[in-house]
Amino acid sequence: MKNITIKGARLHNLRDVDISIPKNMFVVATGVSGSGKSSLMFDIIFEEGRKQYLRSLGILTGIDEEDKFDNILGIGPAIAVQQNIIRQSNPRSTVGTRTGILNLLGVLFAGEGRIMCSFCGKPVGGDLICGNCGNREERIPAGYFSYNAPEGMCTRCSGRGAYHEINMEKLVPDNSTTLLEVFDAAGVTPGYAKILHKKFGPYLEVPFSQLPDEVKAEVIYGHHVSGNSEKRSYCLTRLFQGRLYREGDDSGGIYTFSECPECHGFRVGEEARRVLLNGRHIGELGKMTISELHEFLEILSNGNFLTPFGKKIVKEILGKTDSLIKSRLGHLSLYREMPTLSGGEIQRLFLNLHLDSGMDSLIYILDEPTAGLHECEKAWLLESINSLKELGNSVIVVEHDRNTIEMAEHIIDMGPKAGTEGGRVVYQGDPAGLLRCTESITGRYLSGEIAMPARKSGRNIHDGEPVPCLTVSHAGTNNLKDVTVSFPLGVLVGIAGLSGSGKSSLVSDTLISLLKDYFHDERDNVEICIDGDERDDDELPAVETIAERIGGAGQISGYAEVSQAPIGRNTNSNPASYTGIWDKIRRLFAEQPEAKRQNLTAGHFSFNSKGACPVCGGSGREKIWLGGDFFIYKTCSGCHGKRYNDDALSVKYRNKNISDVLDLTVSEATGIFEDQKGIVSILKLMERIGMGYIKLGQPTPTLSGGEAQRIKLAKEIGRRRKGNILYVLDEPTTGLSSYDTAGLIRLLDELVAKGNSVIVIEHDPAILSVCDWIIELGPGGGAEGGKIIAEGSPVSLKKNPGSVTGRYLLCDG
Repeated sequence: MKNITIKGARLHNLRDVDISIPKNMFVVATGVSGSGKSSLMFDIIFEEGRKQYLRSLGILTGIDEEDKFDNILGIGPAIAVQQNIIRQSNPRSTVGTRTGILNLLGVLFAGEGRIMCSFCGKPVGGDLICGNCGNREERIPAGYFSYNAPEGMCTRCSGRGAYHEINMEKLVPDNSTTLLEVFDAAGVTPGYAKILHKKFGPYLEVPFSQLPDEVKAEVIYGHHVSGNSEKRSYCLTRLFQGRLYREGDDSGGIYTFSECPECHGFRVGEEARRVLLNGRHIGELGKMTISELHEFLEILSNGNFLTPFGKKIVKEILGKTDSLIKSRLGHLSLYREMPTLSGGEIQRLFLNLHLDSGMDSLIYILDEPTAGLHECEKAWLLESINSLKELGNSVIVVEHDRNTIEMAEHIIDMGPKAGTEGGRVVYQGDPAGLLRCTESITGRYLSGEIAMPARKSGRNIHDGEPVPCLTVSHAGTNNLKDVTVSFPLGVLVGIAGLSGSGKSSLVSDTLISLLKDYFHDERDNVEICIDGDERDDDELPAVETIAERIGGAGQISGYAEVSQAPIGRNTNSNPASYTGIWDKIRRLFAEQPEAKRQNLTAGHFSFNSKGACPVCGGSGREKIWLGGDFFIYKTCSGCHGKRYNDDALSVKYRNKNISDVLDLTVSEATGIFEDQKGIVSILKLMERIGMGYIKLGQPTPTLSGGEAQRIKLAKEIGRRRKGNILYVLDEPTTGLSSYDTAGLIRLLDELVAKGNSVIVIEHDPAILSVCDWIIELGPGGGAEGGKIIAEGSPVSLKKNPGSVTGRYLLCDG
């Protein structure tokens, strides 16, 4: 069949959609955020294609209890490449393991590497006998070159290359610090605090220094849970590790990162580190960027010391690294952990794997593959996506990017708006027709009929004009090359540059790191060493205070970093609970007459506690075992998927029970709770930044990186701070249409108007064009980046021939 034909699609907000999508074409699905694009493309086409293919192989994939559509024809095996970064949660999974390059290098080192003598360190001969000391070595198998293999990992750090340790001096500053104060300093969450207070109740008011040694050890390190060597009992180490796993280090320097003293961060054991190729062992190659590795292997392949077998392996690796570099991933190292990649980087990595496979007759569905790319970097990616189609595949791309839409052969525009105001096909046809469609919000923005909003608090900063600034001096983090730069305060500052040019290294890894230390140590005026080289005792290292490293920090009252890191991996966590409004909603239900009559408290309106359905325990599903490791789920027969017991469901607020509230979108909930100021204020913020379509009870692991960031932004702004806060955002337009980007611009403008400062790492010309000041890094990525190549107003960058970003800005130059 030449088309994928769907009749009566009605999942989520889709309104009985009938559609025919051409196969073997480059199709783009667009529309405002929450219009129904992902529901149609991922939740119906991908899921149905996947299920039908697996069922054809005799694999049971579960039973749908809801009718998503009436009929679907022309479907085939489908592959989805989505932005959902929470799935990449294993820190042992790296770029090298995911691409298979580390495995190939292991085979190369095992077969071609030069073994160093374990006694004298000299190279051994071809017969494995050391010519220097006579010691005989054994050929080292490929498994010893993998940090994931028991025989290959460094035994001291278990192949992680580093430790995370608690800084006791910061946690317990003096001998009078009580255990309760230790828990407060560690930022123990309320739920975790209840557990620790119950566990260590008799010791809470005792100074930590006076606790018995076994209690100190239990507080800090806990003990391994019986039968599970990876899991610890409740303790501070478990708390901090969980926090790092979920959302990165926010411990204020209490939990520190230390390189493994045994392997020095190379992850592999001593055996692998004794095998060299051109003077380097596999751990050193793992730390190289892909661009550096490519150059190293090219030199190696041009030499005359590899066997034909070795040359074949090197050729295969070079093919992979060349493709990754063209995908603008050359700045990554093989040891870069998958959970640290952006959604766009993950997609480009997986796209490479699929291009390498060369398979045809598949349906590829991609979710914003241009996310995280500079405007000048998109052409190769779009050509690669088109190559998938040329192989004989059908390609559907869910996108907001103008370049992608213009390149498409067929457009599907969903809308016209989000949630209940969307869910239907507004336009279908070629790109030119989209610009003429008056009902399409996307088309009206692309045609220029609707323009981006002008800033009200915008300020013209002239070069050399004295303005209050935050100044970072001599930054050398990652690829930064002794960068000294000032960030103007009280304005909107954009950070631009190619992928891997050093934007995150400058802002997230340097500026934010210094601000964490400054606000944590402000009262102590802590001195820090800025030169780690070893010196003679009479030669003192350079020392300066944190305040001197981050000039001007005293001009702001605090900071808020809003990243794209996942906001939770527990399916019981949702936007309502994360933003803090869920507790208020539960208390509101507990105040209703029916709740008082039954003596129900707020706890009775939690599906994790007293309100849980007795049959499913609050999950809403029952697990059915099919034998072996096979399970399927069905809707709970007790609560019918509502998760609550009958008592909780009997209480209503404005004709909605507590389960109904979880099923409301943010926009719907805004109307229900319009007279509850503490609830509706957060809901309106979420609505303004394009999150009106999200349901209050949507599990947080299902959110994309962009959605997670915007929920964090709403939470931070909703804290009702007094002002003079520095807000730092990392590509906040990820997942936003032009319509929603306009709302974000208005919100950022209001933040600045209220006396705050905003720094935004961004590629979107629409955002950069309305910034008061832009700092551009480059000129390239990885080793070719790390410098300030331009800074100034958008107009000045547009005139600057040295700026790569300037030519794409939407302002008069």
